[in-house]
Amino acid sequence: CGYIGILLYGSGQAVNKIGGVLVTNSEKLLSSFSEDFFYKELVYADLKFVPEGGTEIELADLIINLEDVILAIQLKERNERDRTQDKNVEEKWLKKKCKKAKEQIKDTILFINNEKVSFINARGKETKINPSAEIVPLVVFENVSISEYEHLLRSHTADGLSVNCMSIDDFQLMCQELVSPIEIIEYVKWRKAFYEKNGVINLLITETKKGFFLSKPQKQETLVHQYLYEQYGDDVLAENNFYYELFRQYVSVLYEHIEMVSEPNGCYEVVKFLAHLFRDEIRCFVERVEKAFVIAKRKRFELVGTLRNSQKEYAMVFTATEQGEQIPSEKLLSGVFEKQKVHTLLQIITYWIDDDEYRIDFVLWQDNRSI
Repeated sequence: CGYIGILLYGSGQAVNKIGGVLVTNSEKLLSSFSEDFFYKELVYADLKFVPEGGTEIELADLIINLEDVILAIQLKERNERDRTQDKNVEEKWLKKKCKKAKEQIKDTILFINNEKVSFINARGKETKINPSAEIVPLVVFENVSISEYEHLLRSHTADGLSVNCMSIDDFQLMCQELVSPIEIIEYVKWRKAFYEKNGVINLLITETKKGFFLSKPQKQETLVHQYLYEQYGDDVLAENNFYYELFRQYVSVLYEHIEMVSEPNGCYEVVKFLAHLFRDEIRCFVERVEKAFVIAKRKRFELVGTLRNSQKEYAMVFTATEQGEQIPSEKLLSGVFEKQKVHTLLQIITYWIDDDEYRIDFVLWQDNRSI
């Protein structure tokens, strides 16, 4: 069987580019945020295509494609020269643009569901879009003159579409608080349901085991904290994001440090798998990787730990090795996981080249085929 070996070099020195990229166009800025938080393998910004017998059509400004679920983003930008200090004028502009954005989002959903389309991601790789994917719409606007806005663009007809709306600053804050592409998408879905149920809420008081915390959902996307509390409980509110930043660094540099790939699209498959991990899974992932590094540094070479998710039918194995030795996937499936149904198996193999340089190899197995 073939396999994929993707190597990471260095000692955790990779850094994100947020705040370090000088851009003047908000569309480029949105794409930059997306590449940092969603990874380039998942980001598609050039969404023009020509249907058979038709003329060129441009879909949403940006889609984040996880194959089973797609985040479709429509961006609306207010030209700086046209901005005013008149609140009514700016709100009228936003209302008009949001109406147009909703129609563009609806067209995007229609074409993805009914056309066989493929687009090129930010890595330059062409990928076919799954017409059966769940499509989650989001309108993002750039207008510094607007500080208050409707967070949910509600449908006024039975066949209409209710769509989340946020400023580009709030979009960035959301991405910074949430640490996983799939969790960002799940939050956008949760956010829509929250506003549909509760309407506009200026002050939210939440009782926890440690007392109360107050937030203003309409300000700086603080509703994220309510989502995290509901998903993970009290401790997440004071959690250190070190593990999650480290995980982002692992994934964001995968492509640049590929040394050997058994299949042309191997890196994409690994990134796609990692992009589906939630916050609690990511923390466990990084803890085991860091533990494996420590053990390998002490010249102890062993199976360090596993992660299993019976509902998603995946398993991960973490090993500390001397030179990146791989355990045959068939051996792991017949031994360690013989009593579990495993659809996807990922080996994370850690080892040191010298005292300062480490490597991580990924070996991904899916449904009786190795990648």
